[in-house]
Amino acid sequence: MSDKKKWMPRWFYQLASPRWSYDIMGKLLPGFAIAAFIFLVVGIVWALGFAPADYQQGHSFRIIYIHVPSAILAQSCYMMMAVAGAIGLIWKMKVADMVAKSCAPIGATMAILALATGAIWGKPTWGSWWVWDARLTSMLILLFLYLGVIALHSAIENEATAAQSSAVLALVGLVNIPIIKYSVDWWN
Repeated sequence: MSDKKKWMPRWFYQLASPRWSYDIMGKLLPGFAIAAFIFLVVGIVWALGFAPADYQQGHSFRIIYIHVPSAILAQSCYMMMAVAGAIGLIWKMKVADMVAKSCAPIGATMAILALATGAIWGKPTWGSWWVWDARLTSMLILLFLYLGVIALHSAIENEATAAQSSAVLALVGLVNIPIIKYSVDWWN
């Protein structure tokens, strides 16, 4: 065994095997799916049915219970996509490339949902569907980065080259995540 592989635990390399990963994930998926469904139903009922009205915004604030988690999930999916892309570039793990590829449509969907619910909330709150605020604009750029990763991966026929190119774009676009987080403080 080379010096490079001695410091890595064996399970890390087993995760790189699609057969082993599919076997483990197949066993874990039903439990996670049931838990996710229960938490989703309880959260939606609790947020939309039992939360009291806001003293300034009334009942229009309730969309924030959908907007904020979708925005956080969009950013988290992008970070996960970039980390998986980096693992794929460094250690050449096929599973990491598959994870990075599968994160892009989920994250893009969450970014669209965050932008749409933000616009729905913004109309009664600000009087406009869209303002060119730094956070909104950087969230739109995140959506474009997701669409760029999806388009780049689809445009290249060689799977390995597509995964590498998409990973590089994801890593470069990672600079947008702190901009989304701190844009309100930086450009108030």
